[in-house]
Amino acid sequence: MKVTRTLQADVPPELTPICQAMGYLRADIWRRYGALGNVGKSASDIRKAISAQDLYSGLWVDGTVRNETTKDVVNDILTYKAAAKLKVRQAIAARTADPAERKRLYTLLTADQWMEDPFLHRQMRKHFRHGVSHTTNQFIVRSDKHSSEVVDGQLVITIRVAKKYGDDIQLVTTSNGKSVDLTGSNLRVCVKDGFTEIHYATDKDEGRPHGDQALGIDKGYTEAFTDSDGAAHGQAFGAVLTAYSDTGAKTGQQRNQLHALEKKHRKRGHQAKADRILTNNLGRKKLEARRVRTKKRLRTIAYQSAHSIVDKAALVVSEDLTSPIAKKQQWKRYNRRMSSWAKGVLAEALDSVCKQRDAEHVLVNGSFTSQMDSTTGLLEGKRSGDKFYRVTGDVLQADHNAALNVLARLADPEIKRYMPHREVRRVLLSRSPAQLSVKRLELQAATPINQVRINPNFITEQLCSEF
Repeated sequence: MKVTRTLQADVPPELTPICQAMGYLRADIWRRYGALGNVGKSASDIRKAISAQDLYSGLWVDGTVRNETTKDVVNDILTYKAAAKLKVRQAIAARTADPAERKRLYTLLTADQWMEDPFLHRQMRKHFRHGVSHTTNQFIVRSDKHSSEVVDGQLVITIRVAKKYGDDIQLVTTSNGKSVDLTGSNLRVCVKDGFTEIHYATDKDEGRPHGDQALGIDKGYTEAFTDSDGAAHGQAFGAVLTAYSDTGAKTGQQRNQLHALEKKHRKRGHQAKADRILTNNLGRKKLEARRVRTKKRLRTIAYQSAHSIVDKAALVVSEDLTSPIAKKQQWKRYNRRMSSWAKGVLAEALDSVCKQRDAEHVLVNGSFTSQMDSTTGLLEGKRSGDKFYRVTGDVLQADHNAALNVLARLADPEIKRYMPHREVRRVLLSRSPAQLSVKRLELQAATPINQVRINPNFITEQLCSEF
């Protein structure tokens, strides 16, 4: 399994002009090919067009750095388009249930001919907006253009540069080099405030063995995950997110007052005072440092939580954690606190840990899993905060109830992953207690999924025990 590792080093002055030149290259490629300019073109086609037009040969940087950075930007653009197409595929599934029409739309989308269909064109305009790049602090070094050695107990990386562009660049890292293997890996050199980050890819050893259960997972806020056994994982997740969000909101209010004061002084002709406020009070270094610290803390909590889940499970069932909840109006502070990158790191952690430790991770349709009664399997009862009130008056822990519903959704043949929430609601409301009892007997004899590489018997036993 390939993972990315990071080294820290000093900042030689030779790096700054290279970063500036590559910043211009990134911005210009995004301007030219960030939208309709890449329709119907592969990464090779775009790179050939750039070479044919000789767009960036005038930049005073080594040719290999220029070419490798160009590849990196083009791959970023096409990855961005692929992510937009995934959302359009979901829109297609929600639009029609006709297999022939779906196949036609999927074919046009896959062939990059989405401009020929009005519906596909509208959806791509919605999800594939023209991208831009403001990145001016990094470049790529090809694997055969760098070497490393240990000097006085510190790893020194040498970037080889063609003679006409200057001397080779040496980066003195903070590592002793004992566990670092840069052989065959491209380097991403990122210049930051006072130090340089060097990113490289390396093979990661197989993780420890996974468990033997099937667990449904519900994403929470106060904790990262709650599993279908009722155990909470990552209980500090919400506290970290709340502290960061509320502090940021308070700082933003104070900065708005300073912005207003700066504009007032500038309007009155006090340019020097306005410039001092702008320079000394409205910078973003502390804000960015706070954001980076918080992301690292949340990432650590998410991965620790994912490992504690896989310690128990060979099969992890979850909803799509990055999808918005349709028609659910959250309170404003929740929307601010549960930001998209916070949800994204939870999904990334589950995928990465399951892959590393050879556990199965299956995504299911998460519609109404928080509103269903896991005891009866019916759409009845009410969730309020961390409690779920059954129609009988009993109270369940809401996240545990949702996790049980997520696990049961795996074996439900009527509810597909991309089924629209309105259709899911119709299916759930059509089920009476008597019909559900018959369906449970059918599900107990069925294998939940055919693709699982482990013995499915324990899955059926777990589902039967919850029923």
